[in-house]
Amino acid sequence: MTAQQDAEAVSFATEFLKKIIRIRGVKIDRKTFLSQEFKRTGVSEQKISEAILETPIEAGIEPKILDELAAELIAFETKKSASMSFASGLPGGFGMVAAIPADITQYYVHAFRVMQKLAYLYGWKEFLNDLDNVDDQTLGLLASFLGTMMGVAGAANSLTTFAKNIARPALQKHISKKALTKTVWYGPVKQTLKLVGVKITKDSFAKGVTKAVPLVGGVVSGGLTYVSLKKQANRLQMHLRKNPPPSRDAEKYLQAFSELDKLDEVNLESDESATRSLAGRTLNAGNSALNVATKGILAASTGIGTIASKVWQGKKAD
Repeated sequence: MTAQQDAEAVSFATEFLKKIIRIRGVKIDRKTFLSQEFKRTGVSEQKISEAILETPIEAGIEPKILDELAAELIAFETKKSASMSFASGLPGGFGMVAAIPADITQYYVHAFRVMQKLAYLYGWKEFLNDLDNVDDQTLGLLASFLGTMMGVAGAANSLTTFAKNIARPALQKHISKKALTKTVWYGPVKQTLKLVGVKITKDSFAKGVTKAVPLVGGVVSGGLTYVSLKKQANRLQMHLRKNPPPSRDAEKYLQAFSELDKLDEVNLESDESATRSLAGRTLNAGNSALNVATKGILAASTGIGTIASKVWQGKKAD
């Protein structure tokens, strides 16, 4: 691609993403989301309030609960996205945003929903506020999350850099915002935007082709959406677990998940040991039963042989 084509792809993706986040239902209210999810799992009101004010880990909510909720919300959003994608893959499906096929639009809708939910669950503060006036920093952060999901080179590192060097220090003091192009993490952001711009163009053409056969078009749309979004959401979750959010106690966060992972390893080893032990006991029991059965058969055979011999001897005497 030429420099001009790169610039056009970045510009197109920027405007597209700005329109996506303005769609009703895309923005997740952090306070409402955390409150509803934690109440459902039996977390106390005090801990919920602390989680909203600070972070779930700082509030003392077990990391295992966060992982379980993350798995549930990923399953919910991906299934919902896939079913909508199937419907919009049929002729006359949902509407369009900036002349983009509806299933591509709703794919990014759910990508933004799942990234916000995962981020808030693992301790990030709300980052979608003024939807009508998205600043460079917010756009860059969204692109970094999206790039991490899509596996764009450097995106995950840029997200970590933002949390460590920009958002976390901002908790202690006010830091003036720089233009996006002047930030150290603009490189991966630009790559993400370029990828999104090119991908939308190519996917739009491909979607038009698959719609030539209605049922096939629907199946392809739904299937690809489910597989790709689920994989990308899982990738983001793994990144968030291993990299602290912009909070005051990063060490506590890392320690909490480290202890959970160690416990899981111990439980896994214990389960494997129990499985081997059960298999051994089952094998021994089977061998014992086989030995008993074999002895019974041999005894029966011996008895039958003795009787047959006596009968034969009796016939000879006659």
